[in-house]
Amino acid sequence: MALGPGPQPSGPHPDQRLMMRRMARVDRKTGAGSAGPISQARLLHFAGTDLVVRLDNAPGVQRALAQAVRGWPMGGPVRPEARETRVTGTRSGYATRSVYLDEPIEGLGLAGAACAVIADLAQDYFETRPGCLALHCAAFRFNGRLIAMTGPSRAGKSTLAARLTQEPDCELFCDDVLPMPQDGLAVALGIAPRLRLPLPETASAAFRAHVARHLGPRDDRYGYLCAPTVAPHGTSAPLGILLVLDRRAGAPARLHDVAEDEALHLLLSQNMSDLQTAEAAFARLSGLLAAITCLRLVYSDLEEAIALIRRAFGGAAPVAEGVGIGPALPAALPDRLAQADLSPDICWARDGDVVIQHRQDSAFLWQPGKPMIWHMNRLGQAVWTLLEIPGSAREIGALLHEHFPDKDASDLVSDVNALLHALAQDGLIERKG
Repeated sequence: MALGPGPQPSGPHPDQRLMMRRMARVDRKTGAGSAGPISQARLLHFAGTDLVVRLDNAPGVQRALAQAVRGWPMGGPVRPEARETRVTGTRSGYATRSVYLDEPIEGLGLAGAACAVIADLAQDYFETRPGCLALHCAAFRFNGRLIAMTGPSRAGKSTLAARLTQEPDCELFCDDVLPMPQDGLAVALGIAPRLRLPLPETASAAFRAHVARHLGPRDDRYGYLCAPTVAPHGTSAPLGILLVLDRRAGAPARLHDVAEDEALHLLLSQNMSDLQTAEAAFARLSGLLAAITCLRLVYSDLEEAIALIRRAFGGAAPVAEGVGIGPALPAALPDRLAQADLSPDICWARDGDVVIQHRQDSAFLWQPGKPMIWHMNRLGQAVWTLLEIPGSAREIGALLHEHFPDKDASDLVSDVNALLHALAQDGLIERKG
């Protein structure tokens, strides 16, 4: 029985990635990654970053970056403490060394080397802009509105983003991460979508022709789709709609409402930037959610999904009157917490400083000044409520079994014990006595 809570960091999420890698902080005190003495190598500096890209025997990578990054100005002053990404051409391909990775990467093809540089550029963009949201999503502008798409792994986000570049009246902001500075506007970095190759067998002939016409740097697994509909670097717009992608085999394309608590949990989990405290993250993303429309897009066929997007959002109304919106669907069951080795007879009590905020059927818990946010469903909240009086997993499990007699009593105790152990590790509860 899954109790449903889980820790949610307000900064980089453990399961999220920025251009295939997790956001990382740079040690400014030690000067790790500084550019060092200028050599005869080709040096690139993208405006607005503290990153120098050094290319040794890698002219192809420079050409690949020119194709895959649109409108990002080059040049400008470089600070002495600027960080460095180095790409070296070798007989076996390219090797990259990054301040954001502990070890170099070797044996890369042209697209892989370009991706490594682009990942560092995006990471550095956020590193130099504290407080800027980094939403793990694709985003495009259509009919004057910016629409973001996010969802679980393999929901088809990248393929949908690439397919949208085929639409002449759509402008793609991103396929992986969307910057949202504190002024509330979303910003395009100018990075072309990175498409998994080969295309799925179900891809239409028109989409295949579009990809063949605009495919830029590529290898046998990925390629950058350098279409003219990619928004240039610095293009900005307010976010208006968030689509939660839900790909289901054989399902017709349709829209559903999303419960407020589920939408907030999703936004918290999809933000990859460091907002320092849970209070800041909760307030910032609650405010964002209040300003946008959040819907679930269920689909199986790519072309059906595109057609529905055009019908639903192509008019003056937020959603076209002829497009039905179904009720919110049940949230996916959470992963079961790892079982605890601690005795289920340990008595636990709440930490007195914990803040709790309720949104519909969920609760969000955190400690003031700390970055971790816990999301609790109804069962998790029941455990938290019972902890108003200090108790053990065995005692709480027995009380829950009175309300859920169809559940195995020992499983309930085991799951409650795992939850209490996890809460204790994050300092939300403490041993009593």
